[in-house]
Amino acid sequence: MRIKDCYDKGLLRKRRPDPEKSERAMELARKDLERAGNLLKSEFYMESQLLSYTAMFQAARALLFRDGVFERSHACVVEYLKEYFVNKHVLDISFVNWLDTLRVVRHESLYGLDIVDESPHEAEDSYDKASRFIEKIDNILNLNN
Repeated sequence: MRIKDCYDKGLLRKRRPDPEKSERAMELARKDLERAGNLLKSEFYMESQLLSYTAMFQAARALLFRDGVFERSHACVVEYLKEYFVNKHVLDISFVNWLDTLRVVRHESLYGLDIVDESPHEAEDSYDKASRFIEKIDNILNLNN
């Protein structure tokens, strides 16, 4: 799906920028990341991986709220980041690819009928990428304050 399709279908909607929601989304991202780390330590690998994604998603939403955009689609959040952050050289594509890869893992885990890889390596990798993603988003948000 392209960014234009996301807006045309109402999956992304323009509103007023909302710094309070942006800040709250970052708080949720940090809390979810902490919980993902605890799950990883407790060897709940799939759950850790899913919460790592949730942490990344909340951080991404913080950017959208700051910009006055509200989402109704996880895939459109990815498209928004590509259009407004990767294409403007604010965010490297690898960060968005991490988010998108974990988005697919989450989708398969919740809605698919296949078993998702529950290896410690995948969970550790997801947690590491989520940590780096949140740090990067935090830096972007702080540049504009």
